[in-house]
Amino acid sequence: MKKFFVLFLLLICSFIVVRGQSRSQYYKLALNLTKGRTYYYITNSKSSVTQTINNKNNGRSTELNSRTAFTLTAIRDSLYDMDVRYESISLKMTSPGGVTVYNSFRADPGDPASMLFAAVAKQTFKVTLTKSGNLQSVNGITAIIDQLIGQASNIPVDQKNQIKSLMQQTIGEVAFRTNFEMATPILPSVQVRLGVLWSSDMSLSGAGSADVHTVYELKDVAEEFYHIRSSSSIQYPDKDTFKLVNGMQVRNNLEGVMASDIVIDKTTGWLKQASLYQSIEGNTEIKDNPKVPGGIKMPMTMRSDVVITDVH
Repeated sequence: MKKFFVLFLLLICSFIVVRGQSRSQYYKLALNLTKGRTYYYITNSKSSVTQTINNKNNGRSTELNSRTAFTLTAIRDSLYDMDVRYESISLKMTSPGGVTVYNSFRADPGDPASMLFAAVAKQTFKVTLTKSGNLQSVNGITAIIDQLIGQASNIPVDQKNQIKSLMQQTIGEVAFRTNFEMATPILPSVQVRLGVLWSSDMSLSGAGSADVHTVYELKDVAEEFYHIRSSSSIQYPDKDTFKLVNGMQVRNNLEGVMASDIVIDKTTGWLKQASLYQSIEGNTEIKDNPKVPGGIKMPMTMRSDVVITDVH
């Protein structure tokens, strides 16, 4: 019994020493990618928007699944040039009017939107990343969408415009940039140890421009990965400004928060898994106009759950 007790104490002391060493050890977190190799983001995104109009809830939801391939074509100092391709895209939208589904694997002439998504999946566009994970540029996806829509001569103009708007909102340049930047951690420029915090600030575009302040923490270090946790505040700098939308003066008074759990590969720095929750609340206000006599203020809630992995 005495020998067992001594051994038990030694094990505890060894654990304390190891934990102490890991907390005092510094780590360099950065992308370390290989030219010619392809990296993946497999994304499942579920979002919902609820508006209250005349005391009645009006809700709609969207589920987007995509598989995106990033092939490293060139390394320029601290920059990575990549060819990017949406290998698959599926979209499900639910509203009071019903459910609509689009899928890039469904080449059905009776479903022109799915056929155009399938055509996008055959094209590549360009992105440039820094070694800290900062998205420097996105080029080509807008031109791809414009070209494919322009070539769809058998689709009525009104329907083409609707499909183009849908594609821009889900896989276009702004959508790609927003989704990538919200999920991908900005890695610190200096070495960090367990428990150390660092932060980043970015501006995102979409339905309205937003300023996002994110605080990251290195939570754990394992043999093959780093575990990072982050929390973000989302502010809309133009929330007090009315803008012309569909011939009406509209103001979105919104703010939100986001929380993420992120695992990155210890060797490459590439994201292995991320789970993200985002909540935005506030109201949309429309000034008095012929379409909305007397104007209206509508409470709004937006929720998003996103899971990304690199499994392929």
